Amino acid sequence: MQSSEQPGDLRDRLESIPFQVPETARQQLASVCGRLSPSLATALPGLLAESPDPDCALLFFDRLLSEASSETSRLIESHPFLAHYAIAVFGNSRYVGETLVRNTDLLQTFLREKKLDRSFSHEEFSEALARFRSRSFERDVSLLLSRFKRREYVRIMLRDVLRIAPLAESTGEISALSDVLIQDALREAESAMEHRFGLPQHLDAEGRALTTPFAVLSLGKLGGSELNYSSDIDLLYLYGDGQEPGTAPISNREYFVRLAQQLTEILSRPTAEGAVFRIDLRLRPQGNEGELAISLSNALRYYSETAHDWERQALIKVRHSAGNIPLARGFIRGVQSQVYSEKVNFVAIKTALVAREKIDRKRRKQIAAEGNESVNVKIDRGGIRDIEFLVQCLQRVYGGAEPWLRSGGTLFSLQKLHDKRHISGHDFHELTSAYSFLRHLEHRLQLREGQQVHRLPRSEQELQILQRSMSGLTPGYSLADLRSSVRQRMTAVAEIYQRVIYQQQANTPVQEKEGEFQLQTLSGIATAEQSNQQLLEKLARDAPELFHAISGLSPVGRKNLLRFLSSAYASSERYAAAVRDQQAIARASSLFEVSDHLSESLARYPEEASTLAEIYSVAPQFLGANLFDVSAGGFRDSPFESSDATFDYIANSTTGHAEKIALLRRHFRHLIFASGARDVAEQRSVYSSLAETTAAAEHAISAAFRIAGSPRGLAVLALGRLGTREFDLLSDADLLFVCHGSENREALTKSAEQIMQALAAYTQEGMVFPVDARLRPRGAEGELAVTAAHLESYFATDAQPWEALTYTKLRLIAGSAELGRQAAQISEVLFKRFAAHSGFPQAVREMRAKLQEATAPAKSIRTSAGGLYDIDFLSSFLLVKNGVRPKSGTLRDRLWRCSSAGVLDKHEAAVLDHAGELYRTVEHILRLVTGRNGRWLPSAEHARRAVETLTSQILRRDFLDGLEEELLSTFAQVRSIYDRIVK
Repeated sequence: MQSSEQPGDLRDRLESIPFQVPETARQQLASVCGRLSPSLATALPGLLAESPDPDCALLFFDRLLSEASSETSRLIESHPFLAHYAIAVFGNSRYVGETLVRNTDLLQTFLREKKLDRSFSHEEFSEALARFRSRSFERDVSLLLSRFKRREYVRIMLRDVLRIAPLAESTGEISALSDVLIQDALREAESAMEHRFGLPQHLDAEGRALTTPFAVLSLGKLGGSELNYSSDIDLLYLYGDGQEPGTAPISNREYFVRLAQQLTEILSRPTAEGAVFRIDLRLRPQGNEGELAISLSNALRYYSETAHDWERQALIKVRHSAGNIPLARGFIRGVQSQVYSEKVNFVAIKTALVAREKIDRKRRKQIAAEGNESVNVKIDRGGIRDIEFLVQCLQRVYGGAEPWLRSGGTLFSLQKLHDKRHISGHDFHELTSAYSFLRHLEHRLQLREGQQVHRLPRSEQELQILQRSMSGLTPGYSLADLRSSVRQRMTAVAEIYQRVIYQQQANTPVQEKEGEFQLQTLSGIATAEQSNQQLLEKLARDAPELFHAISGLSPVGRKNLLRFLSSAYASSERYAAAVRDQQAIARASSLFEVSDHLSESLARYPEEASTLAEIYSVAPQFLGANLFDVSAGGFRDSPFESSDATFDYIANSTTGHAEKIALLRRHFRHLIFASGARDVAEQRSVYSSLAETTAAAEHAISAAFRIAGSPRGLAVLALGRLGTREFDLLSDADLLFVCHGSENREALTKSAEQIMQALAAYTQEGMVFPVDARLRPRGAEGELAVTAAHLESYFATDAQPWEALTYTKLRLIAGSAELGRQAAQISEVLFKRFAAHSGFPQAVREMRAKLQEATAPAKSIRTSAGGLYDIDFLSSFLLVKNGVRPKSGTLRDRLWRCSSAGVLDKHEAAVLDHAGELYRTVEHILRLVTGRNGRWLPSAEHARRAVETLTSQILRRDFLDGLEEELLSTFAQVRSIYDRIVK
């Protein structure tokens, strides 16, 4: 489809895009826009203007369109946000951009639910690799692993540059992915060794042959789960003790050295996609002089008797990455006394400081020799390494007496040191802010070309690109000059480093007097161990009601509640709040028992514990979990003004756009959490729950409309579940934008896009909810904002039978009341057209059959024969066929309106109403329990039992033969009525 935008329009819009070669870019942009639909061509310049490197973004986007299949092109046109994602990738990284161009199937994955709004776990990466391997014919395991890694980097990097994932989540995902790659390579190497030499064995005390274990331990950034996009990985290979049988073809020592060589070769071998990793083994015992693999007893002896102190300090970040877990745990437990001791003070780790100063002197000599004075954010004074070294030193000084301080991640360790008052509030803020900033900067440097770069570019153009890529990452700091901002951060770190490190060096080995670094605990919070058992012991003292509540939970409920408490304990303020609200949290223990969704929300946002206090208190009182002391309020039918004071404030405040969007997401998230918590506490009717979530969605849309400037001549109408006031957890919002024909249509289309962006774009705060505008005339191919005249013309001639059913749910949410009334009146044209159409019943049945076949043979609450769609289609069909007015309302409202009009038997209406309530309740509880939009009852025993129990409690019914049998028998009743009526 050709763009309607003329070259002159493009030239005007180019002024806001920081192209390096404007004339060339102008020609290329015109060429690209000529291959796009008008709406996408209009949006493209704005996307490029926000890109750090618009030249690179445009070049790669042109390649994407030129080299992609027609299916991929259609996908981008149908889902314009994919163009936003592609531009975000291309403008930040040539390295990852090349991967996306070669693997356009990745775009399809971003359409799936929750693909970008959460981190992937080790298990999810492992499952994804298994699927990828099963579909691949590649025999070179190194190439396969490198390709998989680069593909996964697209999603991880996209979450990063779209500000969805904080630093810890990005580095954590990269580290989890790396563990999976190492684990898979180890399986390959072990398989080859076993095929050649058999299993490695050793004799136990009774002479029995047992398999000898092998483990891969990680250190450095991978050990701390803080890996960069282009880091080396520091590994240590360990094998179990014991004498091999006399019949073994080779000794265990030789076996495991060969295994280590083979594993290293798989991971570091160059391929067409690059090596999987650069491997650094120099942190193993005796460094380059030591053997690649070492036995457990020899390793423990080395760190006890021979190792330099800096080698012991490196073990602060040691952890298991692959192989035998008990072996790795045995080593880590065994070396703890060498790394941490109550007798360790700064004098004992002075050698580590000397090593650090040698690095600094070497760096200064290198700068002088090369004449290159650009800043190295990693090793220059005040850089990343200084912060990491400072944290490790303080951990060793105080970690002997306070085991809680022993952790690998730098930011997490800083938080713990601050909580224990070993770092002042000011220093904590400066160090965490600087570390986050410098690590983000390090990521942006490495993403450009996929290389291990730590130095700021000397080219002004490259520096400007880097500066734009960092924009918005550091609130409170101006990035008008990136160099000066980096120096400002590093100077602050250097001052703290000098003061803290050298003050420690000057202190006596055992410091008894009061001072900044005296061992002490946080007031009101005793020393805590990291384990759950020690946390429980602490709760028994601090929060006895909460402690007793835990003892009555199942293993799943206990795990969920402990996860929340561990998250709260990361902050002294949050922990104090949990203790304060212990009674309400204890009363809410059933929430942790039945709802993974709500438990996950609490673990991620522990501040929502105050919401539990509001809901579960003896005399509930809303205290305002997010912004204000306002209640969620009752449901209002008015589409013109919000009854939620927080949304009103967000929409009308003078704060910046990004802050408004963050507040919008935060408050909606709070309302949805509160609604779900009330469902568990009150076991209320599903229609009450859906009315509350619908109200929250309406208010959010109204706020987004006002954030977009309350555009005159535009109406936002709802269809689907939002239209019927049955919006649920994890629902999409089906929206229709209608504009006045006399207004500037292009401007109103942009306003509609801004509303969608405010609601559906991913940010660090997540999204409000997905928005689907494909129910507009001609779907994704049609204009986003349609005029009333266009709508009337389309309904009169082109609309399909399914659209007659769809538009029975049309309802005004925000904007022009006049346009809303016009759209409702115009819909009558569509209804009358098909009411008189003889083929309408057959068309409805065919459409319903297609939906049923799409999920067969699997069972589905919605699409199976006799499922929810049967009732939905039947009620909409009767409303249209018989001209019943009005057509709006919930499924229950629509059924009984048909009954009142005499077109549906009262007994059948009651059966269908009964079934509809069952389906809606089960569907809602499924989302509440599992956090997913499931089609059928979960297979996991605990989750299935939770769904059945909650459904029984809410409906006040017992399912003697089980909930599944109840659903299946209800399916048969509903399908019988459907077959009789829709014919």
